[in-house]
Amino acid sequence: MAALTNSRNTPEFADGGRLQVYPVEANTTIYLGSIVALDANGNAVPASSQAGLKIVGRADQVLNGIPGQDAVNNPGAAGAISIVVRRGVFMYGVNDNSIGAAQVGLPAYAVDDNSVSLYDGSGATAVTAQAIALPASSAPQIFNVGHENISGLVLQSSASGGTVYVEGVDYVVDYPAGLVMLIQGGHITPGGTVYASYNWGAPTRSVAGRIVNLDPSGQVWVDFWHQSTAAV
Repeated sequence: MAALTNSRNTPEFADGGRLQVYPVEANTTIYLGSIVALDANGNAVPASSQAGLKIVGRADQVLNGIPGQDAVNNPGAAGAISIVVRRGVFMYGVNDNSIGAAQVGLPAYAVDDNSVSLYDGSGATAVTAQAIALPASSAPQIFNVGHENISGLVLQSSASGGTVYVEGVDYVVDYPAGLVMLIQGGHITPGGTVYASYNWGAPTRSVAGRIVNLDPSGQVWVDFWHQSTAAV
């Protein structure tokens, strides 16, 4: 489309586009009041910790449905029914006790269609005492643990414990790449074996919104208007 050469009558969504309509994914049920996400097809699904979802707000009503009717498209083809989704500040549960007063203002990540967490779901898989053969002294002192997006790396001299090496003194880590480089003069001997324990796994959860406040019930108020670039 070419750039304008005269004025344009540009439409505006009423109320800032607070209410939006989305087709419901095939074989899917969305309960009213739940957190709604869009999948890779652009269809509405219940929010979950599945990677690649985009959180869009609270399930408000079934388009052309009766009051209180859940969006039951199961069985049903994609788009057979549509859901009206509302942006706003809504209260949901905290899945893992990760959100307190100190977290107000930070992003909250959707865990399922009824709860959020401070954590993005990365590092979900634990590795314990993985044996790693170190490069010979004549080779570059860098090795790959075999996974990307690692966290909480601990290097030890034996599988049962032994010496716990110190990050920044004995080695440095590129956590996104899963690479470890030994520091010259540290306590790790080239050509030997170390045992690595860590968590790995890319983020899976999508940003639901910003944490606005805590509720005495233990739940949390989430602003679905203001999300990071990881969300719609």
